[in-house]
Amino acid sequence: MKSPIRLKEKRFNSAGTLRKLITPGSVVDSFLFFTGDLESELLKDDIFLVAHTDSYVIYEFWRCITETPDQVADAVEHLQNLITQPKMFHFMQEEWPKYKGPAARSAFFFLLNYHSSTGMISSGAYQERTLSPMALSRLRNFSSEKFHISFDGPDDFLLGVKKAEKADFLFFPIGDFSFNIFEEGTSLGFEETRIHHKHVKRFFSETDKKCILNYFKHSELFKLYEDYNIIMLDQYGIKTNDKKRCKEMLITNF
Repeated sequence: MKSPIRLKEKRFNSAGTLRKLITPGSVVDSFLFFTGDLESELLKDDIFLVAHTDSYVIYEFWRCITETPDQVADAVEHLQNLITQPKMFHFMQEEWPKYKGPAARSAFFFLLNYHSSTGMISSGAYQERTLSPMALSRLRNFSSEKFHISFDGPDDFLLGVKKAEKADFLFFPIGDFSFNIFEEGTSLGFEETRIHHKHVKRFFSETDKKCILNYFKHSELFKLYEDYNIIMLDQYGIKTNDKKRCKEMLITNF
């Protein structure tokens, strides 16, 4: 099962190692959910995945393609010609959440991701691409009884952990680390979440749940999490003991 949504930049390559860390048959609650590209790999095992997001547009897209995928795919085919020019593409990056109807909004979510140079919905340059039958097939056929999407509200994504009482593992595919300097007041895309990395560290240190953080390499992370298990991965997602080859980090408290 492949996700119909994919980033073209800064994609995680940790799926193979994650599948070795997570016990088959487990309940995994994944936070900051967006593309599902990484999490869909976990669904290949006997794992029940609860995907958490604090973005309503992300929640709406995944709810629609699991409940009414044919409506979304039909809307994609109907609306695809509306964003065949860069000017209209960039206009829709700002205006698409105002479009009427969840299937139509979900179709634009898919199309903007498909044509974005980065894979982000609200940013990225226009890339001319022909809509492939495979892409539509993934959209129509992404459904699993082992997948559930949860909207946790817009305040603080860590508050969603309260809903994860049955989780065996908590997974946070965070990506880039920053010191959060001068970030307050800056705008975010509809699909983006502001992450306070000190709050993540505090939660990670205090939780009694098995927790996995997935970051891209940053020197500060080796200091912040020096008392925990850090697995370094190279550009291909293969374990390495060489910090120079490290591109990605999995940090666990177990």
